[in-house]
Amino acid sequence: MPSCLKCGTALAVNEEGVAPVLCDRCAGVATGRARRSMALGGAGRYQVTVVLLAINVLAFLLEMVPGLHVKFWGANIGPRTLSGEYWRLFTAGFLHGDILHIGFNMWCLWSLGRLSERLFGKWQTFAIYMVTGVGGALLSIAYDPRRSELGASGAIFGIVGAVLAAVKFGDLNISAGEKRSIFSSVVSFAVLNFVLGMSSGGIFGNIDNMCHLGGFVTGLLIGLPMGAFARNNKMLQLVTLVITSAVLAAGGYQLVQTHSAAAQKGLAIMAAEAGDYQSAAEYLEKYTRSNPEDDAALSSLGTYYVLTNQRDKAIDAFQRALKANPGSDDAKQALEGLGAIAPEKK
Repeated sequence: MPSCLKCGTALAVNEEGVAPVLCDRCAGVATGRARRSMALGGAGRYQVTVVLLAINVLAFLLEMVPGLHVKFWGANIGPRTLSGEYWRLFTAGFLHGDILHIGFNMWCLWSLGRLSERLFGKWQTFAIYMVTGVGGALLSIAYDPRRSELGASGAIFGIVGAVLAAVKFGDLNISAGEKRSIFSSVVSFAVLNFVLGMSSGGIFGNIDNMCHLGGFVTGLLIGLPMGAFARNNKMLQLVTLVITSAVLAAGGYQLVQTHSAAAQKGLAIMAAEAGDYQSAAEYLEKYTRSNPEDDAALSSLGTYYVLTNQRDKAIDAFQRALKANPGSDDAKQALEGLGAIAPEKK
């Protein structure tokens, strides 16, 4: 006797000797699922894309809550990220500057995320978004360590890169005509957005093409194996993502080693601009330990100590500035104003 392909229940044969494929219960569940998917416009088939959209929208709503300062704590602010706040490499990919910014990015994510889920899978799409978002954030501050960056576009370009590599060089189960259509559409999207990123001013101003490029290249590195030899092997797909993450981690480590001291100087400037001279002094003290010959930074440090009523520390900072540069008029005048004696020349 034939049985249901889903649950194994025995199925009755009709007068013509034909039995259904599913029992009544399983057929009802399948029909209900199909109806819900149609009602949602296909959203039920692309859960990861929907989740990513929801996280982005929720984050944007939180940005508008007074007192939360979500952008301050989550944006990829170069000096802060390079000073040890590495979570910013992840959180920046879910924050946006304004309604136009998030609106355009979410439209792109809805289109490309669904395509990625269809070509690669659900958890793979989520991983691509996260890893390539970090790749974009890293290249952005590698290009300019003082830069502040936020937005999902780095991860979106990562999906673009992954799709392009998989479609062009992979062995996907889609027709040649569909491959050409996808490749043409995605290339047009990438070129258009890179061109817009080169413009300045207007509604498309302040576009971070370095973030786009970082996400795009990271996506290419992931998409090539994911669409080829790792296409049907989840373990190889995981290995691909782990190796790419390790490469990014190594690059990030080198970036921190190169710019961590300068990041402290950048944080000092930001704190001073905000009127927080105590924090500015703490950041600049760390910087001057690694750069004892920077007399300008030492003079600024002395000024911050003066502003926080730390006279002895201020004198020490100005004396160190004068040792680093005996011709520093700022340090000499500051020491005279503090009633201190300049260090003797040796």
